[in-house]
Amino acid sequence: MNLKQLEVLKAVMAVGSTVGASAVLKISQSAISRHLAALEADIGFELFIRDKGRLIPRPEARALIPEIEELTEVLARVKRKTADLKAGAGSDTLLRVAFPHSMTTTVLPGVLVRFFEERPRVVVEVLPGPYGAIEQMVQARTADLGFVRLPTEDQGFDIRPLLRGGTTCVMAKDHPLAAKEVIDLKDLASIDLILLGRQRTARNELEDELRTSRVPHRCRVEVHSVEAACACAASGLGVAIVPGLIGSLFRSLPIAFRPFRPARDSDFGIITLPGMPLSRTAEAFIDIFVSKILVEAVETSRLDGA
Repeated sequence: MNLKQLEVLKAVMAVGSTVGASAVLKISQSAISRHLAALEADIGFELFIRDKGRLIPRPEARALIPEIEELTEVLARVKRKTADLKAGAGSDTLLRVAFPHSMTTTVLPGVLVRFFEERPRVVVEVLPGPYGAIEQMVQARTADLGFVRLPTEDQGFDIRPLLRGGTTCVMAKDHPLAAKEVIDLKDLASIDLILLGRQRTARNELEDELRTSRVPHRCRVEVHSVEAACACAASGLGVAIVPGLIGSLFRSLPIAFRPFRPARDSDFGIITLPGMPLSRTAEAFIDIFVSKILVEAVETSRLDGA
């Protein structure tokens, strides 16, 4: 016994003949007859009296109809749900994404606009935080995916490398260093610096380079997002050293960008938990994000002089 046989039985009961059932189910009359014969063979008794081309249902056939109608309605709901999931439009679809705060206020809204054009019924929860917190959110399954700097602190992730970008100096347009085409370590001597939080690897690497080169330096403002660093630079508080990819998102501010030497590349990517394949909805989100961020990467390369 299978679902197709039960659909045939229901159709024949409704129209009274294999010809009519053929038209309803859009399969051949011979296929209708084969399904009925197979069903009767499976259950061990005849469901119809054959009378000059007519099929007269026996009481046993009528007794099955309520159960068959319930089963076929469940099947119809499953088919509708499958179609919704294929389109990424399940009514209960929730996608949780973790991104640095600087990206949630710049590139991400545009990504969401495009994403919702394709997946209007999906709910997206945006979780901002520094890279370490993003790793923790993915690890704790609070987020389905996260955008981080590579390599990750924790090695227990599936990683999709996306982009590599240089380091950029950001300053007010009238800052003395804006007159230079490239900024190097010695240019930072005795300049007020705007540095990202001390827990960041990039901050530690920069300060190690300054100490090794015996360049006297001072941190005037410590911030915890590239957005805050660029805003402080725009206000004339000093020079910020930030990843070019993220810094380029704030081109609308009254700031100048200059490549930083020696070159210090940063890799970025998407992390997920191993053994947990992403949904079609999540894959679609990543595709749109990548296409959007690649546009920013082109501009970043121009700013970095690449």
